[in-house]
Parts: sequence; structure tokens; C-alpha cells
Amino acid sequence: MSRVDRGESRLTAVSSNRRTPDLKRVRVLVVDDDPQAEALISMALADASFTPVIDVVGTASAGIARIQADEHDIYLIDQQLPDGTGIDLIRSADASATSKPFILMTGFGSSEIDEQASRAGAVDYVEKHMVTAQLERSIRFALRNWQSVRVLHDREEQLRQAQKMEAIGRLAGGVAHDFNNLLTAIIGYTDLIAERIDPSEPTARDIGEIRKAADRAASLTRQLLAFSRKQLLSPSVINLNDTTSGLLQMLPRVIGDHIRTTANLSDDLAPVKADASQMEQVFINLVLNARDAMPMGGLLSIETANVDIDDERLSNESLAVAPGLYVMLAIGDTGTGMDAATRERAFEPFFTTKPKGKGTGLGLATVYGIIDQSGGAIYLDTAPGRGTTVRIYLPATESVAETGKVETAPPPADRGTETLLLVEDNEAVRSLAARALQRRGYKVFEARSGEEALHLTETAGVRPDLLITDVIMPGLSGPSLAARLLHAQPHLRVLYLSGYTDDANADHGAFLGQAPLLQKPFTPSTLAERIRAILDAAE
Repeated sequence: MSRVDRGESRLTAVSSNRRTPDLKRVRVLVVDDDPQAEALISMALADASFTPVIDVVGTASAGIARIQADEHDIYLIDQQLPDGTGIDLIRSADASATSKPFILMTGFGSSEIDEQASRAGAVDYVEKHMVTAQLERSIRFALRNWQSVRVLHDREEQLRQAQKMEAIGRLAGGVAHDFNNLLTAIIGYTDLIAERIDPSEPTARDIGEIRKAADRAASLTRQLLAFSRKQLLSPSVINLNDTTSGLLQMLPRVIGDHIRTTANLSDDLAPVKADASQMEQVFINLVLNARDAMPMGGLLSIETANVDIDDERLSNESLAVAPGLYVMLAIGDTGTGMDAATRERAFEPFFTTKPKGKGTGLGLATVYGIIDQSGGAIYLDTAPGRGTTVRIYLPATESVAETGKVETAPPPADRGTETLLLVEDNEAVRSLAARALQRRGYKVFEARSGEEALHLTETAGVRPDLLITDVIMPGLSGPSLAARLLHAQPHLRVLYLSGYTDDANADHGAFLGQAPLLQKPFTPSTLAERIRAILDAAE
């Protein structure tokens, strides 16, 4: 008579980070007013394959309270109780999103009770005179089925969360892409005006404030691009211990004297391949979040370790990475912690629990994007009253970590006399770039599309020394245009302009990997310096 599959409907309320019960030890709540109930159940489970831990309450109201406390793995409910029926109790518990399986016990079974129990949410019912023969098997199968469906639910929940974050990421990336075009024009024209004004004039201060505001907006778009995994990264082989140790020295100035810090760094930490500056950003963001969670003081703990991520950890922490060796950086606090609703939205951009004006809600969102784009995973271990620990995992690599930075030459002059072909479908960006480059001595031909650029080269006889082109344009894309022009002019140099790195991931990306890319928003001086460096390298 077992209907263990009926427990599936209650799994939607299970938190994805709660572990499934251990079948070697099963916590059983018995709701039965019979004084011999505990002895009867203990006798029935004396030879069970698991160790039962039995609690007994005698009324439906007491049973509901214990069920809501969620301290047991399975519930055995007697049909006849002093203050109601077992079926009514199961129905009430089911309505409150209780997830654990129920077994109804009756003095005399019938098909009617069977059907009523099933509809109420019980996975099985056992007649009391058959308890010794049937109960152990019923419990074992109910829990195994519950575990199987739990795993399926957790995977579905993980997929749903991933799809939600992907949708938010696409929206954030698209918004950032469009704003980068606007900010390129705002920052560029602000710089052009500033070049013509005496710094002592009052107008110069106003221009400076406009530039500061534009820079703050550009910083927000960079954070949005980080969340949406569309930022430009410069990965290298690094050791997270070096990153952490370098930043530990500045922590007292960042978090204040009211917070104590402990660091437990692994002696044999494996290297990882990641963007060093982005890892510093991850560290700072997590530390600032921990500081804000402890306004009255507390303990900030920092740990690094080599972790072998197996299937069990993947399941317990809902990590969307392949099993293997990873490097973990964990930053924990003893602050207020998060409830389930806050935890679920913690990585969404612009979601914050801080007072208005105290935060943008992009700290954890940026961390999420950086770690995901770096091939890693992130897990949030938190609960109200016990603080928060954020664990990030990055794939370990066998490559040797780089020990120092290569000396770089001073930036080149930004003026020239070469011929440039500028292809950009955004009029404001194109006009700004053309004016800035013409003022620096270059001869600039403008085109609003790839087709127009081809017309200039094939019909008007324009032979540029450098092609500057946006990656994504209506009609002919930047890389496709570059391929056409390079066929006729093999020594042509190319500089791509892009609002985000997804532009580089489409089918047209083959040529993109062979030329430098300047991400928007950029300043006129940055554009000119990059162009000069490319042309000088060609010579």
C-alpha cells in the first residue's frame, strides 16, 4: 500500500542548502496519545537498518508545534487524537509547506482512509496491528524517495536560480553597453572642453564636477559588466595568498579598530589563473560587506585552502562547477547574518539591505560576476544571528605563479600624421573620436557602417594606416570588415572598440583575437595613446 511518491509536492518549500537526512540515524516524531506508543514504535524498529531517535507528543496541537520546529526526519501520526484527526493534522502541516514525509497510523484501515490520507499529503498509512511488519519498510522507502526527490528539486532550483541570474545579467550587460556609448561621449567632450579652459576659471571646476560624476557612472557600468560576466579580464597565474597578504596590511584603515581580524592562510596553496586586480576587488568587496554587517564590532575571519570539490560538496553548496581541485578563499563575519529571502537575492545587482544612500547593492553582484567569469563558484553560508561566510572557489592550476611585474615603457606621445579609418555606428562616439584625433594631427575618415567603410576604400581610394572599428554594427560587423580590408591591405593595423566582451564571443570573433580591443567608455587621450602605440609597433 505504499505511496511514497506522494511526498514530491512538499519539496518546493525546501531550502537548497539544507542537507538530506542521514539514513543511519532517523529522527522520528510520533503524534499519538496512547501511553504505549513509544514502546510500540521502538519495538517495531528494534531490527531496523537505521538507528531511530523517537519523540512522542499526545495531541495534534503539540504535534503541529513540533513539526513546525523541523527537528525530525519523518512524522508518524495517529488517526484518532484528543483534539482532532491525524488526517486533519497532516493537511494543516502540508498547507504550511512542511516538507518531511508523513505516515498515518490507524487502528483499522480502509480504502476511504487510504484515499483521504493520500489527498492530505501522507506518503503511506500503516494499520497498528501491522506496525511491526510494515513500519520499518515504510519509513525506509519514504525517506529514500524523499531524498531522491529532494536532489531533483535542488537541481531544478539551482537551474532556476542560474536562469534568473543569467536573465538579470543579460539585462545588466545590455544597459551597461548602451550607457558606455553615452559615457564615452560625455567623458570625451568634457575632456575636450577642459583642454581649452584655464584651470583657474570657475567653469573649469564645474567641468571637473561633471567629469567626476561621469567617472562614477562609468564605475557603475563596470560593476554591471562584472556581474554580467562581460568585462575585459587580464588573467595571469597568481597565488591568492599573495593577494590576501598584500591587502591585509590595509585592513585596519578599511574596517576600523572595532573589528578584530584573524587570517588562516594555507602553506601550500595552489596557484590559480585569474585577473589579479579583479581578485583584489573581490577581496575588498567581501571585507567591506563583512564590516557593514558588524557595526558594533566583531570578528572578521579570512581563510585560504586547497579544496577537493566532490559530488557531495557540489550538492550541499549547489556549486555549478565540475568536480576537481580548487582554491578556496573564505571571508566570514560574526554579524547579523541573512534570512532565507535575503540570501536568495544577495547576488542581484542593486539589491541591498543597507539604508538609502548607504550602498549601491553592487558589491556581492560584482564578486559573483568576477568569480563566475573566472571559471569559479561562490557559496553563501549564512543565517540570522550567526553571521555570514562567503566562500569562493577558483580552479587550481599547475602553472607557476608569476612573481613580479614586467617593467613597462612610458606611454608614447599621442600625436601623429597617419591616415585613420574610423567606423562607428553611434554618431556621438564617432564624432567625438574623430574630433579628438584630428586635433592630434591625424587624417580621419569617418564611416557609420561597414558598408560605408568599404565604399571609402574601394571607390574613394582611401588607404588607411589603421582601422578603428566598433565590433557590433548593423550589417557588416567590425571583424568581418577587418577581414575584407586585410585581404586587400595585409599590413593594415586594426583597433576594435567595444561596449562589452560579449561582442568578442560570436562567430565573427576569429579576427578579433588578433587585434587589440579598447573597451568603452574611453577618453580621447586613452584612444590617442592606444592608436599611437599600435602604429609605432607596426613601424
